[in-house]
Amino acid sequence: MPYATVTEVKERVSFSEIAALTDIKIQGYIDRATSWIHREAQRKFKSETDEDLLADLRTATVLLVEYLWYQDNPDIKESSLSPIETEKIGSYSYTMRDVQTVDSIKEREYEGTRTGIKELDLILQSLKQDIPTGISFFSISGPSSGYGV
Repeated sequence: MPYATVTEVKERVSFSEIAALTDIKIQGYIDRATSWIHREAQRKFKSETDEDLLADLRTATVLLVEYLWYQDNPDIKESSLSPIETEKIGSYSYTMRDVQTVDSIKEREYEGTRTGIKELDLILQSLKQDIPTGISFFSISGPSSGYGV
């Protein structure tokens, strides 16, 4: 169950390259985004009627489509996966990847963010189901007998 249509994604994305993709490719990104939302929230929103929550789901879908497209871009993927940080050939040197990038990714993971896109990470965090804490179904309640105290 997608939370945004192909048309909505094409109208709302920031990159004209995404809007120019075929409907089939965009639908593939929407499907991936929907799966990501379900995994992150640890639930599905099949019967959801809350308009605010549905708006968040649409926004998260659009932002995830952009994020996934960006990550799939061959130039970006190649540089992010390259083990080369700095290379020197004679007097010429260049940096492929900033060492701080790896550190900032580790920091984001530690802080609980997933994508580094603050709006998207906040939406995904808000979609998680609250699990009640402090309740133990295996505890025994009632008056204490006082024996052995």
